[in-house]
Amino acid sequence: MIDSRLQLLVAVSEYGTVTAAAEAMFRSPSGVSRQIKQLEAEIDLDLLEHEGRRVKLTAAGHRLVEHTRALNAAWESALSDTASAATELCGPVSIGGFATVLTSVVTPAVVRLREDHQLLRPMAKEIYSQGITRALETGAIDVGLFVADESTSRLPAYLEVAEFMDDPIDLLVHQSHAFASREEVRLEEARNEEWITGLPHQDSYKELYAATRSAGYAPRSSHYAQDLTATAALVAAGLGISAVPRIAQEISHPHVRRVPLAGEHRPHRRIMLTFRAGSRGNPRIDAVIDALERARPT
Repeated sequence: MIDSRLQLLVAVSEYGTVTAAAEAMFRSPSGVSRQIKQLEAEIDLDLLEHEGRRVKLTAAGHRLVEHTRALNAAWESALSDTASAATELCGPVSIGGFATVLTSVVTPAVVRLREDHQLLRPMAKEIYSQGITRALETGAIDVGLFVADESTSRLPAYLEVAEFMDDPIDLLVHQSHAFASREEVRLEEARNEEWITGLPHQDSYKELYAATRSAGYAPRSSHYAQDLTATAALVAAGLGISAVPRIAQEISHPHVRRVPLAGEHRPHRRIMLTFRAGSRGNPRIDAVIDALERARPT
């Protein structure tokens, strides 16, 4: 197996601090520092240097990280080839994704995997889309689902990425709102509404703001909430309307209604599937991808 200290070095290069890398790898900062120092002593090279409170890789450290990435890809291919000879799938496999996809897709996929493969140990992990790349490289997850944005085309070569699904975004309104009885609403019609929105790193924020800008306005946010229960409570109190991904669980509050958006400015999210290059062909990874695809809402 590849020396685990090399993976710690990769994590430090990705997260920028020993503390953040330790958190991502479920280690203590002192333990990470000690193991990297041991690695430096063994190869007689300085791999990290301090820059204020952060650390950065030396030239040798950068070179070693690149070699480690190549080794990781070769190791994934080796694992895939070896695992194909197994008669029964077993061992841990981790699936990462943002909150709504974890609820609607990953959870039923994990249930299916546990039913179909008794010795497999699938684990779900909630990870913001921005953290999926790092989580894959550091080994925190094996397969990830994330929302595509402008950086998707620049993902590193050590990842394979594929389209997974399109997720429309709907309006959430009070039952007495004029939109509540409609079959669909154009985004332009909500120009003068008060909105309940999330924050920039949360579900639907970028898509909603991009869509409203293309429709010629910015939503007037009066309240901020991401949790669907909190959002529904604010809408039910008549404090504004909101935008919710269609794959989010059904909103059970009796005083709110979900209304589809329509027209050329209809917001939606592209949800992508990603995994480490070389891992496709590993029966465990293939089983996860198959379970996710079978759990995908139609």
